[in-house]
Amino acid sequence: MSGTYDVVQNPIPRNNFFTSPSLGEIQALIDSLPRSQRANAHLIMTYTLNACYQLVEDKILSKEIFCS
Repeated sequence: MSGTYDVVQNPIPRNNFFTSPSLGEIQALIDSLPRSQRANAHLIMTYTLNACYQLVEDKILSKEIFCS
């Protein structure tokens, strides 16, 4: 569907001061931390993923693009 992406603007601002590692690269970074820090790093990553999911979900639902 052409132009569909234009209907919803991404609500997550991009920060160009940092690189954009893949989830696999983030997981590898967490795995390289001392064992005592891994649980907290996983917790923060999961909180962040859920927060990003909710931002996108709220933006999509606010546009009512699926109602016809």
